[in-house]
Amino acid sequence: MKKVTLSALAAVMIGGVASADTLTLYTDPKSGQVYTTAGEGRVEMGDFISAKEVDLSQRESESAFAEYKEKMKKYVSVKSKAKTLEFSGTHYFGITSVSPERTGSTSVADSRGFELRRNYVQVKGYFNNKDYFRVTMDTTKGLASSTGYANMYAKYAYLYLNEVLPYTGVEFGIAHRPWIDYEEHNGWHYRSINKVALEQKKAATEHGPDLINSADLGANFKTKTENFSSEIGIFNGEGYHADKAAANQENSGDLSLEWRLTAHLIGSGTKVGKADRTKETYAHISTYGMISKNHKDDWTVLARYDVSDIDKVKNGTGAKSKDQDMKQTLLGVAYKYNKNVSFIASGKHITDTTETKDPATIDKAKEKDVYMFTTEVKW
Repeated sequence: MKKVTLSALAAVMIGGVASADTLTLYTDPKSGQVYTTAGEGRVEMGDFISAKEVDLSQRESESAFAEYKEKMKKYVSVKSKAKTLEFSGTHYFGITSVSPERTGSTSVADSRGFELRRNYVQVKGYFNNKDYFRVTMDTTKGLASSTGYANMYAKYAYLYLNEVLPYTGVEFGIAHRPWIDYEEHNGWHYRSINKVALEQKKAATEHGPDLINSADLGANFKTKTENFSSEIGIFNGEGYHADKAAANQENSGDLSLEWRLTAHLIGSGTKVGKADRTKETYAHISTYGMISKNHKDDWTVLARYDVSDIDKVKNGTGAKSKDQDMKQTLLGVAYKYNKNVSFIASGKHITDTTETKDPATIDKAKEKDVYMFTTEVKW
């Protein structure tokens, strides 16, 4: 009797799965007979599925996965020993007009045109939640650039280790110098239209080295607490894009010691470089020193006035080689289109009264006006 019942049950299961994913079975405890419908005295055994249907479903899944793997062969696989890879970018491009137009050795065409002022592409490889290695590549093309359409170089390439000392991490490699990145992210938020005062080029010309730039080979110790932050670093001194012929290239082997000390009067020193410029309220007092032997959908009105008065002395002679005296007034308006894109219109007037004893090197252009429209993109 039981053999007949089981055979009938198998026939029911094979025929029934064609119209249903599962089959609910019932049994009569007295007779042991199995039924496909509920009834008086019958006890539910559970839901069953055909082995044939399981096999067909598995074959379909394997076929779909094989097809997916074949398609993925067209794409590049990213492999890394880092726990996490973080990619990001920052891009400054716009159009500039300079008045009066440049003449002489520099063509008039260089007085106006489109510029790729900065084009940062960055990757961080995290070893854990805090320690990482960062590489930032930069390409740029300004009006006065004569060394190719886009010059590419590594702006940053450093290892960051968190809390090597209490509240203090360290960057080692082509690292941040203590001041410029701090001012850019905590005071002057529009570096896409004008550098901070400390890295300004020689007044009324676009040529010549920066007074100082934002990165250099060395080590930078960065401390953050609620009411105090600092950066203390030691570097080669010449900057990350100096060349052998540049005036700021150090050849003596002497290192540069640089520091920034900041009092955060109303706190938030732990958020240095991460505060939202349209939402955060802050009051900082900072000092910078160097020893070297050689918004969301908001309109923003911005203004800045710079005065640069620098006496340069020839090494070992005590005699002045050249004084630099520059004044700059900048006005602009910015609109934050969304969290990734901002538009900035700006103009600046520069007056240069640099003095020199050599008539052949007297600056011909004493004043100039520069107008910019800038698109700032971050992702």
